[in-house]
Amino acid sequence: MLEELRIKNFVLIEDLTLKFGPGFNVLTGETGAGKSILIDALSGVLGEKMTTDMIRSGFDKAVLEGVFNIASASNVRFLLEESGIDCDDDILVLRRELFSSGKGRCFANATPIPINRLKEISDYLVDIHGQNEHQNISRIAKHREILDSFAGHQKLLEKINELYHRLFGLKEALKSQVTDEREKARRIEYLSFAIEEISSARLSPQEEEDLKNESQILANAEKIFTDAKLSFDLLRSDGGILSSLKKVEQCLSSISKYDTNISDTLDGIRTSLYSLEDAATFLRDYTRGIHFSPERVNEVESRLAHIATLKKKYGATIQEILDYAEKSRRELEAISTTEERIEAIKAEFQTAVREAKTVALELSESRKKASATLESKVMSELKDLGMGGTTFRVSITRETSPDGDIEADSKKYVLYPHGIDRVEFLIAANQGEALKELRRVASGGEMSRIMLALKNVLLSSDIVESLVFDEVDAGIGGRTAETVGRKLKSLSKNRQVLVITHLPQIAAMSDIHFTVQKSTASNRTVTSVQRLERNEKIKEIARMLSGEKITDITLKLAEEMVQSSERQ
Repeated sequence: MLEELRIKNFVLIEDLTLKFGPGFNVLTGETGAGKSILIDALSGVLGEKMTTDMIRSGFDKAVLEGVFNIASASNVRFLLEESGIDCDDDILVLRRELFSSGKGRCFANATPIPINRLKEISDYLVDIHGQNEHQNISRIAKHREILDSFAGHQKLLEKINELYHRLFGLKEALKSQVTDEREKARRIEYLSFAIEEISSARLSPQEEEDLKNESQILANAEKIFTDAKLSFDLLRSDGGILSSLKKVEQCLSSISKYDTNISDTLDGIRTSLYSLEDAATFLRDYTRGIHFSPERVNEVESRLAHIATLKKKYGATIQEILDYAEKSRRELEAISTTEERIEAIKAEFQTAVREAKTVALELSESRKKASATLESKVMSELKDLGMGGTTFRVSITRETSPDGDIEADSKKYVLYPHGIDRVEFLIAANQGEALKELRRVASGGEMSRIMLALKNVLLSSDIVESLVFDEVDAGIGGRTAETVGRKLKSLSKNRQVLVITHLPQIAAMSDIHFTVQKSTASNRTVTSVQRLERNEKIKEIARMLSGEKITDITLKLAEEMVQSSERQ
């Protein structure tokens, strides 16, 4: 419920605080006094568009605040908790600031929030219905929401929404699996060739390095053989190093019998002798393994060339080539199993389609039944509101398409998150006229009364606790005005209702009455608002009855109207 509206430096208002109460709140005043400014201010608090020309001349910033009691607004609490906003004391303060630079800021309980979150929160707080603000009743999408709210379709809507998104996900999965058959065939051919080419090469990670080393040896085989043979001969030939070293060993061994101080040197000579004998043995075998084979040279060079070709195609190293082959095997396997995956997705999709069809048709049938009841009740309300010749109908249609998911009655219907139905309210303002789109036929006053009728019918399911009607009385008077007043009064027993009116019949039924006045102070125009006591309310109603000249008769009539309202 809206408890306070605080306005600062906004259009003609410099600083104003309005305290509203539960029940039926009424604002009256002369035409042009500034009643619409209050609605614009409240709309600004709720996140509607604001422009810099709304800032009072001479000021850099306009500030708007709305104080709401959200004790029973569970949806609002959820959004606040989701945004990390504290609301422990059941009070929510929405604040909107607009600067002359065009920039603005939004707050919820002093916590900055984006404008879209402000609008989300506001959707659960206040509905504004005015001469120029019939977005809700004018939007076709809202018509379906109203019908579903009236019929209590929440569970069915949640189910069809879940099925819709499941079908959408399966369609996307199927699309990602299905590729052009020619492209797939080309890919299979390429992967198979690459795998076969790499596998037939029988590569090993160290092979290239070994081959390069062998190539170096083969290219210099003659010099290597000559040097290795010479080294062997120097070690093993008569008078060579080993022969001389053995003689040294024999001499030192003889000396060691007499002088043990030579033992360390003798050990060193013997160690060197053993090492050189091993080296000589290695050189003998090494020279025997050196072959001057042109065929082997060609084999090694050919193998290296083949490895170089594979590296250009598949990777910079042999390991990368082997990794590419493994990756290609996995991809080829995935492509080979695509058909199985596609069939599985198709089967799952058909199951979901059958479920969606069942729920969509159940929801559609329920809407048809509920629409007849809604039509009857709304027309009854409209009759009381002075629109007795009006015909109100709920049109339920479906969109067909060759690609529609839901097949029924030999047709294919397009499925949306809310089902297969397109719901639209139609109206014939006078008896005998053809039904036409509500948004194109109804005038501002008629639109407000239609909304009032709907609100009365939907009262039990409406989640918004504060309703604002701007000039709901346009184009009516007399007994119809009194009926509209009673409807608003009845509506206010379960909701907070705020009405701007020019009719005394409606104003007399208010629980709280404000009057809006425009005056001049210090050469500046100012709009002010005053909450009226009972005797002041009677005087205001008398003014509404007779104009500026208030007589005893109009005062008495005004008092009777107020007394009559109080007895109801």
